[in-house]
Amino acid sequence: MNSTDKILHCYNQVAEDYAIERWDELSRKRIDQLLLKEFASVNKDKGPCADFGCGPGQTTKFLYDNGLENIVGIDLSPAMVKVAQRLSPHIKFETGDLLNIAFPSGYLGSALAFYAIVHFNHNQIRTCFTEINRVLKTGGDFLFSYHAGDEVVHFDKAHDKEIDIDLFFFKTEDIVQLLKETGFKVIDAIERRPNEEMEYPTRRAYVWAEKR
Repeated sequence: MNSTDKILHCYNQVAEDYAIERWDELSRKRIDQLLLKEFASVNKDKGPCADFGCGPGQTTKFLYDNGLENIVGIDLSPAMVKVAQRLSPHIKFETGDLLNIAFPSGYLGSALAFYAIVHFNHNQIRTCFTEINRVLKTGGDFLFSYHAGDEVVHFDKAHDKEIDIDLFFFKTEDIVQLLKETGFKVIDAIERRPNEEMEYPTRRAYVWAEKR
């Protein structure tokens, strides 16, 4: 299991390099663009949105630029938040923990978490989904992505920085079951092949769920 300290150490170390690598990634991800544009269109007038695990804020900015302006980017790493705020000073960013969300119950109109669960094990994901369900309004949308499969890959280096972290893959049927158990209705669940010229070579999964 990845401890909070391990995750913090990893992303505080690589924040600047990560931003350089990922800032323009959505320009080459057509499926991501389609999903995010639809998510922004559907949720722009439904109250606050939180982009959990926002990293340097590239997805937060994409949603903002597509009309979802009532949005805050949230990341565990203060270094990531600092980079995100520098790159998009007109958008709000703050630190936060997906396993213990600071918002009151029913506060959010929608929530996003692109690859934010990839360092969680099964039990941590249950906690994460329970927390997101708690802070969403009834009928609120939750869109997230992850690496599909059943592997665990360990990394001890990233961008020439020493780290110690595991990347978890998940079977979509297991994720769907967890969502149902934590109070969500699944609207769509899809997978795609990776763009091997620019992405880590894993199948990518996207799930759009709604708080019951």
